[in-house]
Amino acid sequence: MTGRSSRVYRRRDNKQIITDEDIYHMLMLHKYQRVTLRRIAQKFSLTETEVRTIIGRRSGGSCCG
Repeated sequence: MTGRSSRVYRRRDNKQIITDEDIYHMLMLHKYQRVTLRRIAQKFSLTETEVRTIIGRRSGGSCCG
């Protein structure tokens, strides 16, 4: 185990938990269809910051290179 706690994200409109399928869908929209973070946030009822965090962590991006 890495010691990291997994963050649970909830939709703003109905408080449902964002599933792994939703996260995969976000990644595919952003990476292959070039959908903006704002549009993805609207679609999944999240903030842009949450979407940026999810995509950054799941796509392997880092701030240092």
